[in-house]
Amino acid sequence: MSCLLIDANAAERSRIGDLVRGFGMDCIERAGAVEGMRYCAERLPEVVLMDASVGPETDEFLRRVRRQARGKTMPVIILYSDAPDMAAMGQSILEGAAEFLVKPFDARLLSFKMEQAGLIKH
Repeated sequence: MSCLLIDANAAERSRIGDLVRGFGMDCIERAGAVEGMRYCAERLPEVVLMDASVGPETDEFLRRVRRQARGKTMPVIILYSDAPDMAAMGQSILEGAAEFLVKPFDARLLSFKMEQAGLIKH
């Protein structure tokens, strides 16, 4: 299973990437939403983990991926943020995000969210 991880912070990307690889997933890392959109234009991953702190770029990413997935399987998109805004979280869910995590999170919480989304079984 492939997971696209989008986070501007290299250290956080590395930390979360290690968590994802711990579940046996291939992890493709990108620094921002624009790079993530380019990757998705070439091939859609099964899972997207994305820092939602980039604001409007998050909503644009969700809309684009939804358009690109027409006729294909939509990736499961899990957003995360260290300062979530309830309205923004709700909008992200309406735009296609499956789950929302609050940072900091560990492997146990990520595993729980991935299990809820049907990505892994324990």
